[in-house]
Amino acid sequence: MKHVLVVMAGIVLMYFGLIFAASELGGEVVTLLRPSADGDVDEVRIWFTEAGSDAFIEHGTDGDWWLERVKSGGPLSLMRAGLKVDYFAVSAPDLHARYHELRREKYGIADQIIEQLSFSSVDACDGVVVRLKRPGRSGT
Repeated sequence: MKHVLVVMAGIVLMYFGLIFAASELGGEVVTLLRPSADGDVDEVRIWFTEAGSDAFIEHGTDGDWWLERVKSGGPLSLMRAGLKVDYFAVSAPDLHARYHELRREKYGIADQIIEQLSFSSVDACDGVVVRLKRPGRSGT
């Protein structure tokens, strides 16, 4: 019985370790500086995609407090390559499929690993895509 428990614990550790490794080592990871309800700022490590002058993140689900704040537009910052980059953020549900295409292109096998190990697919994803524009750039 002890051996079964050790094997099971090992499988669980390997499962979560593989997800962590794919997330952190699969490509560029940025830190989202996300406002919290208590007025503080939460730091969350996420994947980040770009297309032309737009950038995209997907983090959270509809109804999340911080996403409600940026639904109609607002400031948001990322730490990228050690530098704080400010953006104007707006919810972009119509770009959900495009975000996932860009993510697959950028993160490749890591994205596939996460999708398989989380037993999810793009079609079942309920994450909210946020479109980011640099302040002062055209189109803002």
